[in-house]
Amino acid sequence: MKFYADVHRTKKNDEGYRITYTTDGTTFKHVDSFSEIPARPGDKLFMDTIPPQHTDGAIELLRRGVEVYYLRRLTLIEKVHREHKLPKSARGDIKALMSIEERWFRRVTEDFLVMRRMILAQRILSKTHQQLLNKYRVLSEAEREVLKPAISSIEKQLGEMARMITWEVVRRYPAYNVLVEALGVSDPSALEALAEVLLPE
Repeated sequence: MKFYADVHRTKKNDEGYRITYTTDGTTFKHVDSFSEIPARPGDKLFMDTIPPQHTDGAIELLRRGVEVYYLRRLTLIEKVHREHKLPKSARGDIKALMSIEERWFRRVTEDFLVMRRMILAQRILSKTHQQLLNKYRVLSEAEREVLKPAISSIEKQLGEMARMITWEVVRRYPAYNVLVEALGVSDPSALEALAEVLLPE
């Protein structure tokens, strides 16, 4: 059986996500987690996107034997909306998904979802680190002293996250370990960058 789902933000303070799904395009139901979708082994779930907050729910479906797919290009939904004059709503988005050929969806694995979430955390830390450095450069010496501990703390977290990503990639992608040894890569930041390159799109 094929399930189609749309993941959208809740109206309450624009926080969190709500999932609407259907199997026939006529009857729609709502859940708060992918794990609540009654899909069984061999079923397929197609969706527009998989927010990092819903990684665990998607992994639970995979472990249940469900094939999980997400849309490669979200612009396709807009295109189908225009062509079929569908309403701008969760149900309209789902009907658009149902009109898109399967070749435009990418099947995900647990390894991909776990690594994607970890790399996202690394990117957030890196962005915060860069923002603090930019502010640090324009401050007075006294103000810089106040900011130094925060910068040092984030740098430590970046190093720890890089090691975590490296360990996970080595464990989940055996070929990665061979490549690391062949290239002689040992720097944590370089290892994290290499891990990201090895991940599927």
